[in-house]
Amino acid sequence: MHPNIVQIYEVGHADGIHFIAQEFVAGKSLDEILAHKGALDQGVVLDILRQVAFALCKAAEVGIVHRDIKPANIFILANGQAKVGDFGIARIESSNLTQAGSVLGTPAYMSPEQFMGQRIDGRSDLFSAGVILYQFLSGEKPFAGQLTTIMHKVLKEDPIAPSELNVQVPAAFDAVVRKAMAKRPDDRYQTARAFADALQAALNNRSAADSEATLVGSTPAAAEETLIRPEPAKPAPASPPPMPPSLGEMIESQVGPIGRQVKPGAKRSVFLPVAAVVGAALVIFASAAIYFIKKDKASADTPSHAAASLPAQTAGDESAPKTMTISAVAYADPSDPRFAGDPALMRATLREESRRELVEKAVALYVQPASMSDHYALLRDKLLQRSGDFIAAVIQEDAPQTGKDGLVSMSTKATVRIRDVQKSLNQMSQDERVDFIRNNGDPKISVVITTAASAEEAPPRRSPVAENLLKEKIQSFGFRTWAEDGGNKKADFSVQGEAKFKKLSVKLEASGLQIERTVITSWTIKCIDKRSGEEIYFNTTIPKGKSWNSEDEALADVGKLIGEEFSKSFFLQNYHFIGQKVRLKLAGLPDSQFGKRLSTEVSGLRNVLAVKPIESDLLEVDLSGGQTNLSDLVTTGITTPLNRKFGRACFNVASTFENEVRVDFSPECSDQAIAARLDTAPPAALFAAPAPKVEAIVKNPELRKKLQI
Repeated sequence: MHPNIVQIYEVGHADGIHFIAQEFVAGKSLDEILAHKGALDQGVVLDILRQVAFALCKAAEVGIVHRDIKPANIFILANGQAKVGDFGIARIESSNLTQAGSVLGTPAYMSPEQFMGQRIDGRSDLFSAGVILYQFLSGEKPFAGQLTTIMHKVLKEDPIAPSELNVQVPAAFDAVVRKAMAKRPDDRYQTARAFADALQAALNNRSAADSEATLVGSTPAAAEETLIRPEPAKPAPASPPPMPPSLGEMIESQVGPIGRQVKPGAKRSVFLPVAAVVGAALVIFASAAIYFIKKDKASADTPSHAAASLPAQTAGDESAPKTMTISAVAYADPSDPRFAGDPALMRATLREESRRELVEKAVALYVQPASMSDHYALLRDKLLQRSGDFIAAVIQEDAPQTGKDGLVSMSTKATVRIRDVQKSLNQMSQDERVDFIRNNGDPKISVVITTAASAEEAPPRRSPVAENLLKEKIQSFGFRTWAEDGGNKKADFSVQGEAKFKKLSVKLEASGLQIERTVITSWTIKCIDKRSGEEIYFNTTIPKGKSWNSEDEALADVGKLIGEEFSKSFFLQNYHFIGQKVRLKLAGLPDSQFGKRLSTEVSGLRNVLAVKPIESDLLEVDLSGGQTNLSDLVTTGITTPLNRKFGRACFNVASTFENEVRVDFSPECSDQAIAARLDTAPPAALFAAPAPKVEAIVKNPELRKKLQI
């Protein structure tokens, strides 16, 4: 038995039925957690994956390859303990249960050798674990799309490094992911123990980096090495490290109660060692898996045919990241009479204000700065005050600091549910009848989905079921759906789709019953730019191996599929709200200490999601404001508010090359009287803030006058 593997208590045969009695796990799968939460803290995820690695160590000891490692097969108990289950298509390395040339597994998590039908070993499971690690670090699956696309990517393409998709991911993890997902098994970690050790080393690297208030750690040399061992050695017996007592609480705090483990009741008299039990169970599970896979290919999470004959599948929802780690700086005025003799109240106020700042920065991902300022009072009252609804976890909160400008500041870093912010922003826009001007535009979208029988001459008819499901998907991105005859304001885009279906009659031989099934023969979708008439998007899909009990059920599924495909292929190409990573090269600064203090100042600006000092004159900045050119983003979001603070044009964008922007500090601003304004003048964030925000924070009339200059 192993604490990270779902236990099997008995395998038997009674009354002509083979059975397996196994542990009941009262918890949630990682798949459920991901669907509910979108992301977990990196430390939690890495701890879970290390436990998975220890489970794979144990399986490797007895020569078992799982072959279907994926979030749905990893379960989390209330105390944070992870358990690997569903060894239904596992293989004993010394057996001939599954011959080379057959394919079993879940495509998005399968290794190259699984797709090729080659002999596999434990390193294939490590590839799948690497895919899970990538997914949780970046928020996206590394290999997505139709099945043939997934297979091509797995065999031929290297995915983008997680740190390029999520700037909060330390570069040390890129090396771990790259090695775990190497195309050749010999280039991967050779044992699960080595994978677990690499995760721990990367986590330690991140922790050291966090203690220095940076977002990205350096890559250790060892993590970059490639081990080539033609004959992988048997790993030493391994047991998982003690579980951190706070892990389960951390998970429950982010996804809700998980449940409590149910201890097994009285067992029957036959008990088998884990290896023998799993070995006997493999025959039963694999036979059942192959039977059901052949029976219904479309539900094949674990296909059983060679790669070339696998049915086409529609990828899952590869939507924009649901969460983002954001840094913010909050300010309080100690001259406020409320704080007289009550430092605890000031800290509580700073904490509340920091939460509002975090949500405000999330809103800035979607709404243009001028539009935010115009409606700030309403935003603060209706949305920012609800910060608790949007902040998943506070990662770091610094102690309050009193500056030479007379204000007290507090820096905070937290994980924010940006998709929830987006949805609430859209709802508020409807409820309050406010038209926010969004970054990258704010399209009004009409939807028309029609259906037609393949073998009939009847004209197509509209399907409210499919239309409404697609509208829900569009609205989940924060956009408005519009009627075709929307009065004076016409839709900007028209989404038009058609689904063709036919009905099949099937006679069940055993009972003689005649049943009808609906089959979708094809569905098409296109998007038309109403202003130009251009078809800017189109797609046709021919589903295979799937049928439904009724036309409405079929159309409901098609509506979901169209929504996922359209959202992934259209919105994420044209309206993907993420920050742009910028390397900010600061030239001409008075000294290195000036640069360090400047990074804190920049961190407080509304459009700055995160700052990582690389050197005293080089910052890595994650900027919101839409997919516009970097020089404009830096000018609007950074240099303009800084220049207001200094009272003159001290910072000027000099050049841009790829993702690096050079900003020159004017020589005349190196004068001590001017340079001192970095510390003595009010924060640049307040110079750029709308009046209602300044009034809520600053109570000193003299300080308010300075902000009006």
